[in-house]
Amino acid sequence: MGESKQASRKKHTNEQLIPYQWFWTNVYGERMGFLEWVKSRPFTIFYLFVVFFLFGFLGEANTRHCDTWQEVFACDRAIWMIKMVTEPFNYVLSWFTAPFFHNGIDHILFVAIFGFLMPVQSFEVQNGTKFTVIIFFLAYVTVGVFFGVFFNVGIYYWPDVDFFSSGFERNWMGGSVGFYAIIGALIYLAKKPWVLLISLVSFEILNLVVIGISVHISFIHIVSCMSGMLTSRLLRKFLINE
Repeated sequence: MGESKQASRKKHTNEQLIPYQWFWTNVYGERMGFLEWVKSRPFTIFYLFVVFFLFGFLGEANTRHCDTWQEVFACDRAIWMIKMVTEPFNYVLSWFTAPFFHNGIDHILFVAIFGFLMPVQSFEVQNGTKFTVIIFFLAYVTVGVFFGVFFNVGIYYWPDVDFFSSGFERNWMGGSVGFYAIIGALIYLAKKPWVLLISLVSFEILNLVVIGISVHISFIHIVSCMSGMLTSRLLRKFLINE
């Protein structure tokens, strides 16, 4: 009877068009105990704790001005495209520190609600913390290399083009690169990937046209999503042998 009951249990996300799940449930849609919940999502919990701690301690970071010591602390750990040439070691290091800093409470809430409380924690409980962390941070490596080369070459040859100059004169920070990569991984693994893909594209159009985020950010989000799809494919192929 026990084996029969176990065999009949199905992961509830298998039947969903978008494979998200509630923050407090396991892969079967069942409510979890506290310790089981902590063990199922350590990266999500750690990330949110660090982000809100830094925000409470330092306040808002700034993408352009680094005047107070709090702003300087965040600026030194954000991604500056020029550092790819001037400070390559610090540039690489910033790929792993920039995700924890944000330039406002709206930025943090966007990442926390639309990123970690939806796709990231869902992916982590379904696929494990190790794969979540790899996909999350590899997106910053991808974006750091791709856009570092892109902006440095662009500003060298076309310094008067606003797209390059405006993207070059500011820093980049926050968790959206990582959570868009996780969404890309979920798209790759989903039973009906086009549903989540269409939802993501629609959300990004809303972000760009209605909310008014910059073209740079949308471009970065797209590359991040593609990074997550590719990383998920490679991980499944070479580490899980699927």
